[in-house]
Amino acid sequence: MKRKILESLQRIRWLIRKEFIQIVRNRQNLMMLLVAPLVQLIIFGSASRLDVNSVSTVVVDLDHSRMSRDIVEGFSRSGYFKIIRYLDSYEAVDKLLERNIASLAILIPPDFEQRVNGRRKAEVGVLIDGVDTITAGTVSGYAQSILQRFSDDILVSRINSMQGLLYDSTTPRLIVPQVTDASRAWFNPNLNSKDFFVPGVVVLLLLTLAIILTSAVIVREREIGTIEQLMVAPISRLELILGKTIPCFTIEIVTLLTITPLALLLYDIPFRGSLSFFFGAFLLFLITASGIGMTISAFCSTQQQAVLTSFMFLQPSILLSGYAFPIENMPPVIQYITYLNPVRYFIAIVRGVFLKGTGWEVLWPQLAPIFIMSIVYIAWASALFKRRID
Repeated sequence: MKRKILESLQRIRWLIRKEFIQIVRNRQNLMMLLVAPLVQLIIFGSASRLDVNSVSTVVVDLDHSRMSRDIVEGFSRSGYFKIIRYLDSYEAVDKLLERNIASLAILIPPDFEQRVNGRRKAEVGVLIDGVDTITAGTVSGYAQSILQRFSDDILVSRINSMQGLLYDSTTPRLIVPQVTDASRAWFNPNLNSKDFFVPGVVVLLLLTLAIILTSAVIVREREIGTIEQLMVAPISRLELILGKTIPCFTIEIVTLLTITPLALLLYDIPFRGSLSFFFGAFLLFLITASGIGMTISAFCSTQQQAVLTSFMFLQPSILLSGYAFPIENMPPVIQYITYLNPVRYFIAIVRGVFLKGTGWEVLWPQLAPIFIMSIVYIAWASALFKRRID
């Protein structure tokens, strides 16, 4: 028994050596495998942000009063808005919004200060480019906050003028209480979107590499006509699969050990969880992704088919993972479909480890489905591979 195991390990070792020689021999593909994830991390990590800064803003101030200038200054000093132009009419705003020159317009009517001083309702128009609904919602919140602060300052000023906030023991006066906001964001105090997105970028890069790389290795042997030679060789089907996938798995681990520290250094992402739990969970996820790649390879006859089929799987798995769009906002039917997506669970694991510092005791409900899927996909790939060979 021991001798058979040693002989099996020896055959797997020779298959692994053969696969590494094929990978290293093609220098161009090797460089792409090693360098592409690093370049993609830099590009995608920098681009995956929802923070709004320096929004191009135009102003139509028809009042030209002290209050109207205070409002414009409040927008300018906030850091979220950049005043690029002052206009003389409302009609000129539409062209700038249509041509994407401006994303927001502040419209101040000619009787604004007069209405405020006359204790009447005064309105300030805020036009927002609503094509990008996510950015528009954020910009709208910033604008409302600035205008609400301006309104509160006027209210406090009037109360002060009425001596409502003063208190004299000999001459009692009304004291008006104030309620202030003391909210605090846990786990991401500054609400940096990069802390939310970059861990997901690491997951998606490794997922793409694992599926595409694994799906092509066995198909390549079938495409060049050497799969029959391997099957008549004294090796089992399991030994062939292990010999083909272990080199891919090794490249994936090297990439993981490279881009994870790079993400922490480049983007200053917090890492509050257990390092051993993180890498253990990631290895399980890579096994699942490799099983998916092996299943895809069992259906394909050429490398081109394998790559195209891989992308057909990757696109919905990324969109339905919760990486960019909250799963809770999706239709109920789509939410049920996401339960079959291993990326959904692992995105939650990675963000929990990075931002919250949670571990096995909290994240095991997300880890268990990944473990089950790894067994299902590997067994399915093995059965399909046997059927195709037979």
